[in-house]
Amino acid sequence: MMLRDTAAENILVRLSDLENYPEDSFAPYEEFLVGGNTYYFTPGGFLYRKEEPAAEEVGGVFCGYLTDEVWHYRSNKGY
Repeated sequence: MMLRDTAAENILVRLSDLENYPEDSFAPYEEFLVGGNTYYFTPGGFLYRKEEPAAEEVGGVFCGYLTDEVWHYRSNKGY
């Protein structure tokens, strides 16, 4: 049985809200901590949680994705 990752759900909800949080941005593979877990987005807006926070390789648990519109807005901001 898989447990819900409410932190990942909250990340996706916040980043999808372009009206209330217009300044949030990130780069692909940029790691960030939420609730003691390490997360990152791959190109295309796919959110992953790292299984081993100290691991250097890409991989982990797929947590969801952003729509194309949101991905392009968030990932291109400031580039």
